[in-house]
Parts: sequence; structure tokens; C-alpha cells
Amino acid sequence: MFSTSTPVTAEDTRPLIADVDPTAPGYGNHLSFDRILRRCGLAWTEFLNSLGSFDGGVICPRLEVDYHREVGAGSLDVDVTVLSVGRSSFRILCTVKQDGLVAASVEVVLVSFSYDDRAALPLSQQQRTDLLAHLRN
Repeated sequence: MFSTSTPVTAEDTRPLIADVDPTAPGYGNHLSFDRILRRCGLAWTEFLNSLGSFDGGVICPRLEVDYHREVGAGSLDVDVTVLSVGRSSFRILCTVKQDGLVAASVEVVLVSFSYDDRAALPLSQQQRTDLLAHLRN
């Protein structure tokens, strides 16, 4: 498992629109859904960069999210675990935690991709080996 930690500031938790009615549904001082997904994207990018074998591109054709609780100001941890490895794609799980409690679970499908050819690429043997070393047991 790969783990990363980032701070969430009070500024991060402010609504995107300044004139939001505080009685409106969904209003609150918490990290918005898109900002949580952005943190996951940064975590899986950092994970892939740490492997050293992913110097090319990947695309994200699918993700599935379960939000479990609000994320407020403080430290935010994202754990990245490999769930499966295919021919050109792999699935990872980003577990987002704050204060030791799971705030979100994000299952992501990533595909090795050539942006020059606009096509999927088979994973190299080194990429497969690197990913399988992080496979969830």
C-alpha cells in the first residue's frame, strides 16, 4: 500500500460560491466532492511516479465513489492499493481518511495510454511487476 498525506485548510472547505445560503442543502464547511477526487488523483499520480516504470500516460475511463463522512480542516490521508492488473488496465482503490476514519472510498480504473496514438497500450512486464507488488491481499 502507498500512502500520502496532505493538509486541508479552512480555505479549502469554503463553498465555491461566496453567496451560498447557509440553509441550502449541501452547505457546510467541508471539502467538496470534486476536491476529494482531486486529492485522489494526486495520490495515484504520486503512487505511479514512485514506481518508476510509468513514464508514459494513463487515462481514467471509470471511477466509483462512496462518500462516508465530511472532510474538514486538518490532515487528510489517502492510501492507494492495487486491486487487479489486466493487459492494459488496472484497478486501484484510494481510501481517504481523516483522523483515522474513512471519509471516502474511490475505486479507479486506469489504462496505460499513448496520447500520440490515442490508443491503449499493453502494460510492460516491469509495470505489471511493479503494480503486482502493491496488490491487495
